[in-house]
Amino acid sequence: MLLLNYLVHRHFYPPGNPYRSATGEPGAAYWQNRADYKIDVSLDDKTEIITGSETITYSNNSPNALSFLWLQMDQNVYKKHSKGLDAKLFLSKNGEDANFEGGFVIESIFFNSAKGTGKEAAFFINDTRMRIQLSEPLASGQKISFRIKYSYKFPRNFKNADFNVNRTDVLSTKNGDIYSVAQWYPRLCVLDDVSGWNTLPYLGNGEFYLEYGNFDVNITVPSAYIVEASGDLLNPEEVLTAIQSERWKRAMSSTEKVFIRTAEEVTDPASRPSKPFCTWKFKLSNARDFAWTASKSFVWEGVGIALPGGKKVLGSSLYPAESKLAESWERSGEYIKFTLQYFSQKWHEYPYNKAVNVASNLDGMEYPGLVFCAAKDKGNMYWAVVNHELGHTWFPMIVGSNERRHAWMDEGFNAFMDNMATKDFNGGEFIGYPEIDIPVAGLFADSLVPVMTRPDVIPGNEVYTVQYQKVAYLLTLLREQILGKEQFDFAFRKYISDWAYKHPTPWDFFSSINNSTGEDLNWFWKSMFLENYKLDQKITKVVNPKKGVYEKTQITIENMEKAAMPLWVEITFQNGDKESHNFPVEIWEQGSVYTFTTESNGAVSKVVIDPKRIFPDMKAGNNVWENK
Repeated sequence: MLLLNYLVHRHFYPPGNPYRSATGEPGAAYWQNRADYKIDVSLDDKTEIITGSETITYSNNSPNALSFLWLQMDQNVYKKHSKGLDAKLFLSKNGEDANFEGGFVIESIFFNSAKGTGKEAAFFINDTRMRIQLSEPLASGQKISFRIKYSYKFPRNFKNADFNVNRTDVLSTKNGDIYSVAQWYPRLCVLDDVSGWNTLPYLGNGEFYLEYGNFDVNITVPSAYIVEASGDLLNPEEVLTAIQSERWKRAMSSTEKVFIRTAEEVTDPASRPSKPFCTWKFKLSNARDFAWTASKSFVWEGVGIALPGGKKVLGSSLYPAESKLAESWERSGEYIKFTLQYFSQKWHEYPYNKAVNVASNLDGMEYPGLVFCAAKDKGNMYWAVVNHELGHTWFPMIVGSNERRHAWMDEGFNAFMDNMATKDFNGGEFIGYPEIDIPVAGLFADSLVPVMTRPDVIPGNEVYTVQYQKVAYLLTLLREQILGKEQFDFAFRKYISDWAYKHPTPWDFFSSINNSTGEDLNWFWKSMFLENYKLDQKITKVVNPKKGVYEKTQITIENMEKAAMPLWVEITFQNGDKESHNFPVEIWEQGSVYTFTTESNGAVSKVVIDPKRIFPDMKAGNNVWENK
């Protein structure tokens, strides 16, 4: 391998600008738009139709006037011949729903502001995007309000093709269906200083990129249903029985779980108010999304959680009676409590007033203050999914990266944090399970795309390997071996704090870590994230002193591939003494061959590169030299 040119030409970042500093921090002129939502929605459980009316107030904080707005219409992926269906990225689970016709039906859109009070808006729908034409430009610093009336047929039994993830669905249980309600309202696309309007279609692997705002949501369902949602419940006395309301309030301050509705009460009509419908009112502040659930079958429990900073949070768990198992959902409150306390202490305080864990037929899906986890999971798998989905609070709910383009910035970061939490949970109860379920060499296979590849372009069977496991492995390597825990943790915390409720890019992350640690890690970002380079360090020559001459030994190592890493060498002398050398990655800046001499005199009997197999060397066979 010749000179590693990416170690010489290090500056591959966009230059800093007033919006995004070269230090990886938001710039002095950083701007971000805002979308506030007031939504009235109902579920007809006979027809399985969601009907909603939403008022959106959109704030233009950009420096430019806007003549139109783009909204995400993710339910349209279930329309016949959508991009996602035609590309076979969304499929029916069993093929029985091939004739299902889903997607939003837009009844009307009217402006409510002084820019066009009462006027009907012209709009254009293209697959999972909708453009609303403004009657006159929305100037910088101004707001506009408009109302959308819509409905859609609830989709069942769809999945993302190869990755096997559905994000909204209905689970049938013995006591009633569980609705996991997400992507249920038209949402603003993000306008940013990097790509302008972010209008990539919803295809499957790429999740969401959303503006922050406040949510006021009223959900009307038949009174037999229990509803939970992302926000704070405002009217418990109207939607709960007197005993449930008392239990709900008690759960908030109880260190032990309190059953708001027991398994025995699920089939008792007296466990719900005696009226035809209930309207559940919720409020959520400074969030990027809102999700909810509804079911007649819920066992409901709550527990009060004290965060390290003193804040009190309600841990809320809802599941069918058949999931109430000791190795499964009976531990939900315990897992919520640990995850919130651990990540709040380690990285940034949990921002919401409650954390809801809902049993579903989703393999795991995250939203602000609410997650859907598999009703069937048990043991380590159940711990892993609860910890992972709640961990998404930090990425992308707090740090609002672009999941549609850069899924690794939330999935990989989260998997990295999960592995740390698992080691510390309950004395290492689940430590025996592998952090990576394939050999390390599999993370660098020739067939894999680079980490920076857009999620929808990644083959479904590579998504977990590339976006989750490889990134978690690389960040662990960076933290524990290259930078050190103290250096990395300081930098990671600062990145989270700087970009909380903002929209960082990969370049912001790379620059932030570089600047906080004082290290030029561009060699690492380039080879491990932008490319799929491999590492192969080889012992090419060992020159021992002549027999009877007490001198030093000369050792030559060659970097055979495009990736570079620090060089760690253990030397064993013929007299049994050992000597270790830890060389920094900078030794490769002058070329791919590095020669050094031992510190001690005497002939060498054995040389080993990276004796503890810390770095991802693809050819371990050339890492050992022995004088036989």
